[in-house]
Amino acid sequence: MRKKKILAAVIGCVFVLSAGCTKSNILKPEMAAPDFTIVTDVELDWNQISEDVISCYEDTDEYPGLVTFNYAHKDEEKMIKAQMFVDDTVDGKEAASYAADLIRYINDSIAIQNNSLAMSTDKNYGGFFDDYGFSVQVMPEATKDDESTWLVNMTVEAGAHTPVAPIEGK
Repeated sequence: MRKKKILAAVIGCVFVLSAGCTKSNILKPEMAAPDFTIVTDVELDWNQISEDVISCYEDTDEYPGLVTFNYAHKDEEKMIKAQMFVDDTVDGKEAASYAADLIRYINDSIAIQNNSLAMSTDKNYGGFFDDYGFSVQVMPEATKDDESTWLVNMTVEAGAHTPVAPIEGK
């Protein structure tokens, strides 16, 4: 009889203790609804953007003849200034394509941090370049100081999305 009372007490304790663990939050969650508000005043991490852009060029054979590149953001002017250095195997058409890709990579790396900006497309440089312009030069590394040898040298105003083109005759 005593064993039955102890067994009944243990079963009762298990039942009472397990009742608290079976509460379901699936149908009636007690937490607040998620906030899907788009934040537009994001402070950009330019170091991370640079790392992301550089990673687009790592382990790829997509840009034969590309030696190196650099860019700078000029927030007070709302401009991106980019330069690419290539070897003698790159022609003007390739240089223009390389430059357009660089501008798109910059936009897309920014759009990852600030999701209120549109990603780039084949016909559009993306949401960042609706508000910022850019200047881009592509030049042979060996003759970078001789502007007459440059393959691309152009400036695109904010929102224009003008295709990057080689210098005439290049």
